[in-house]
Amino acid sequence: MCDFLFKIMHSVAVFDLNVIGLLTGFLGGILITFFGLPSISLLNQGMYVEIQITKRMRIYNWLARIGLFLVMAGFFLQLVPAVQSVK
Repeated sequence: MCDFLFKIMHSVAVFDLNVIGLLTGFLGGILITFFGLPSISLLNQGMYVEIQITKRMRIYNWLARIGLFLVMAGFFLQLVPAVQSVK
């Protein structure tokens, strides 16, 4: 187990984009699992007229957006080495 963690830390230290992309996507997936996907379109269209948006709702919405961004960033970080290996 310790050797496995050392290999992960070494890969991150030498900027292995594949490993960094996997970890980024994993963290984003965890955030999305706990805080859900942001309902941006419904909030922008005024669908929740009767609901008062609280500070906690705003925090959850931002954490969900961060999680979604991390998943997208992780995908693109994995895409770069895959495209480079095709050359």
